[in-house]
Amino acid sequence: MRRKPGFTLIELLVVIAIIALLIGILLPALRRARDSGRLAVSLSNCRQILIGQATYRFDKKDQLPMRGGRYNAGQLAGWDTWSYGGKECHVGWDAYTGPGFNEAAFARPLNEYLYPEVKIQRPPGYINQGQGSTWTFYGGTPTAGSSDRTALDLPVFRSPGDKMTHQGTVSGIPYGQPNPDRSSYDDVGTSYHFNIKWWDQADMASLGFTPRFNEGVRRTRLASEFDPSGKFVWIHDEVADVVAHTSNPQARIPSQFGDINKSVMAFMDGRAEYVLMRPQYLYDGHQAPSGAWVIGKYTFIFQLPGRPLPPPHAP
Repeated sequence: MRRKPGFTLIELLVVIAIIALLIGILLPALRRARDSGRLAVSLSNCRQILIGQATYRFDKKDQLPMRGGRYNAGQLAGWDTWSYGGKECHVGWDAYTGPGFNEAAFARPLNEYLYPEVKIQRPPGYINQGQGSTWTFYGGTPTAGSSDRTALDLPVFRSPGDKMTHQGTVSGIPYGQPNPDRSSYDDVGTSYHFNIKWWDQADMASLGFTPRFNEGVRRTRLASEFDPSGKFVWIHDEVADVVAHTSNPQARIPSQFGDINKSVMAFMDGRAEYVLMRPQYLYDGHQAPSGAWVIGKYTFIFQLPGRPLPPPHAP
């Protein structure tokens, strides 16, 4: 009599072990390849936003697409980091008491430059008129049932690695803590935020609220024209925010693409790079009050005349 050929138990276990080993080797490589592809998309998004910004500046006599909320008779009521472009905020922002944070897509200046073919609805209460110190700007209030609220999609503002928002406020989760319920794109309309960490720069503190914001916008424009280092960051993904605001010099913040403390940044000289950040560096001999402001490849603060940026060193 003959037996049918087959595997012994030991042979089967060896085959299973080999398959498991191959999976263990291949999965990280596949994950890295996937993250590399997503990172390339995010960098491309930032470059497109930079092109839109440059075109806007050309049309608007070198003004930047940065503004505060509810500009009325020369005064701002507030500011946020997403007003430059993107879709509508999550409906939860409707109930937030601060003015101007629920930025309507119609009022975000780069949208018409990056999506000229998309017809975005003008929301109730939109005002953009006047002159000089009497200029009035209200972005309007998005209506909960509008098609823009439910269907508008502007993918250049969405990072493929953006899985959870860190903006806090309306969710009850403190700012900087992850909220897995929605991405930054689905929370405030964009995965990329413009840099306003210069707000806490020491020489800005004596200015009033509106002059402080206006001076920061002015210096941002100058940084693009007269900063030979090309280090000044204009927009970045949320990882930069989290690292820059941590008080822990040993913080290890997961990036959107499988690394630690790395952020996609777009610079005023037109570059977009994936940059390693270090929390809690010093500036001008003093520890920065809000984390990582300056390192070899980037800066969130302005280089002032006669006060060159020091080399980075640990606190």
